[in-house]
Amino acid sequence: MTAKAAAILAGGQGRRLGGVSKPFLVVEGRRIVDRQLAVLRPLFDAVVIVAAAENRGLFDEEDFGVEVIADRVGPGLGPLAGLDAALGWLPVRFDSVVCVAGDMPFLAAPVLEHLRDALPDDACAVVPRIGDQPQFLCARYHRTLAPLVAAEIAAGTRAMHAFLKRVGEERWPAGVVWLDEPALRRLDASLATFANINEPADLFGS
Repeated sequence: MTAKAAAILAGGQGRRLGGVSKPFLVVEGRRIVDRQLAVLRPLFDAVVIVAAAENRGLFDEEDFGVEVIADRVGPGLGPLAGLDAALGWLPVRFDSVVCVAGDMPFLAAPVLEHLRDALPDDACAVVPRIGDQPQFLCARYHRTLAPLVAAEIAAGTRAMHAFLKRVGEERWPAGVVWLDEPALRRLDASLATFANINEPADLFGS
């Protein structure tokens, strides 16, 4: 079964951007979250926005037309908390969820389709890699990872790279499948999909 569910991991406050919730930043005339939903909705049967608990009130489900949920384990735990919530939300008819960070304005449909449909279906994670840099926040995760995510959070793990290393070591069903740069460039020549907004220079091009 291919993954037909997607989650926007909206994260917490963008402290380097003056505390603005990054999905609401305007890029080329549109909010990042609106740009993302325009790409995700045609490709996935179910889409959810995962917001940090302290920011959940900023997100109006009627405004976005998709379900909005909060991180399940509280603030300050980073993207693993978002993944934990996304896997907890995942409807039973889907085996995997494609997750994207809420600060990526230029998602390319061919990249997301490839993530959605990549084989094997039971891969624990399908993760793009540019050079030697894994792109953990534009990747596909299998529902069987849910207990490992919860255990790693409870053990104090915060970094996605440490979590994925553990997945590889455990060799859960099919481990980690890497999508390397040459294949990614055939889908998105500029790799703009993986650009994100971390600070004002990213937004204003200074």
